[in-house]
Amino acid sequence: MIQFNLSLFIDNKIEQQAITALTKIILPELKKWKDIKATHLFSIDSHQEKDSIGLSIQCLIPNSKEKEIQDKIVQLINGFFQAEFPNQFVYFSSQLSLKYSNQLD
Repeated sequence: MIQFNLSLFIDNKIEQQAITALTKIILPELKKWKDIKATHLFSIDSHQEKDSIGLSIQCLIPNSKEKEIQDKIVQLINGFFQAEFPNQFVYFSSQLSLKYSNQLD
């Protein structure tokens, strides 16, 4: 499995609308996709810019379909934000590959 991360930086003026859209529309849509095993929304607390806030959308996806699913996730989020909040966001994607786990029960 791969942990796919999309860091989204949004204008302060749309913070509540963006979080609502992510939690009520985007994440529920991603949860419907059979190959996505988990979705999470995090605040990027280390984000230092005063004119925006940072959010991280994280999805657990299978290695075998990583490129296909990553592209679809980016298209969904970028398309939605372009339509609803043009010129008020920027995003960067990355992926995390598990090297070691000491998971607690």
